[in-house]
Amino acid sequence: MRNLIKHSLVIAAFTAAIAGQSMAANEQLPKDRASGDMFLDVVGARPLGLIAIVAGSAAFVVALPFTIFSGSVGSSADELVKRPIDYTFKRPLGQLEEQE
Repeated sequence: MRNLIKHSLVIAAFTAAIAGQSMAANEQLPKDRASGDMFLDVVGARPLGLIAIVAGSAAFVVALPFTIFSGSVGSSADELVKRPIDYTFKRPLGQLEEQE
């Protein structure tokens, strides 16, 4: 039991050291080439963007009768559908924050 705890602690320390090294390496690279940001983008932001596209499209269809009467179909389409599409498919890989 003691050996298992000891081995687990050693593995955790090595994992933390390796993760720290990759984070330090990413900080030295230009922001547009940081591999950690690219990984987070592919694994997290892009799939969430796809979910936002589906949810935004559904919300747009539900809100359509109300936006037709108020004359705000274009602005609701931009916010609920176009922005998630642009965020998911048009921005460079690894650029997590929006450019203004």
